Amino acid sequence: MATWCRGVEYMFGYSEEEWLGQSASIIFTEEDNESGVPTREMETARQNGRSADIRWHRRKDGTRIYVRGVLSALTDTDGTFLGFSKAIVDDTARKLLEDALTQSNSDLQQFAFAASHDLQEPLRTVSIYADVMNARYRGKLDSDADKILGAILESTERMATLITDVLAFSQLALQESETTSVDLNEDWVSAVALLRSSIERENAVITHDPLPKVNLNRNQLVRLFQNLLANSIKFRKPNEAPRVHAWAERGEDEWIIRLRDNGIGFPPEQASMVFAPFKRLHSTREYPGSGIGLAACKRIVEAWGGRIGADSEPGEGSTFWFTLPIT
Repeated sequence: MATWCRGVEYMFGYSEEEWLGQSASIIFTEEDNESGVPTREMETARQNGRSADIRWHRRKDGTRIYVRGVLSALTDTDGTFLGFSKAIVDDTARKLLEDALTQSNSDLQQFAFAASHDLQEPLRTVSIYADVMNARYRGKLDSDADKILGAILESTERMATLITDVLAFSQLALQESETTSVDLNEDWVSAVALLRSSIERENAVITHDPLPKVNLNRNQLVRLFQNLLANSIKFRKPNEAPRVHAWAERGEDEWIIRLRDNGIGFPPEQASMVFAPFKRLHSTREYPGSGIGLAACKRIVEAWGGRIGADSEPGEGSTFWFTLPIT
């Protein structure tokens, strides 16, 4: 090291005498030194002018600090290489919080998985006995008994759906964020194919303008489109075939994807409520479902750092929109 500043002592614990003349490797972890990270960073900086990294570094006392750094190659006016300069920012607090949240989400997923498994077993038993009683005694007892049996069967079916949906919802936060370049037009087609039976049953008309390419998780994009389309098909006007049209608008650093339907709509002040888990604007008898679909959409979009919302008026249909980063 050829230079020293007070920040070096503050962040890494080295005095000026201890710092000058040392190799840059003293602030890298043993693992990074063994794998040649310092050398590769310097080679990259000499070739490209700079090299950025986000990794754990090592203090003088052996403790670790999570650092965002930019290594820049220094040259004189003739272009002669002089050395390197590195600007760093301590990001340890954010990293520790991120790791804690990841662990918390992992614990939540494990709990949800165990709870769903434990709940499904007794529920399955209740459902089996209810089916047996319904097969043996429906029509042989009074009308009240038939209603009770029907209510038991309906409730067990709804509970099974809720358990499955809650588990799926909890897993969204921990799905691998592996990304790839995908064509949204293809994801739209895949989502429509998954809803083929309900589209045909309701005579729904599903259309879209050309959609962009993005660099995101393909499976989650298909799920996002599927949930939004299913919602529009479900909340259709009586005696009117559902119509849904999608298009994209380009902003400065994001795509805005909009889906417009001709459904029953809802009051504007309830726009945020429709994305909350288990919040319903209608009874399950009017419109069956668990109330998880749009909440899952919100969780998917916000995991990308995007936004989601809806514009609607009762009887005038709804426009659901979400943003995706331009890549």
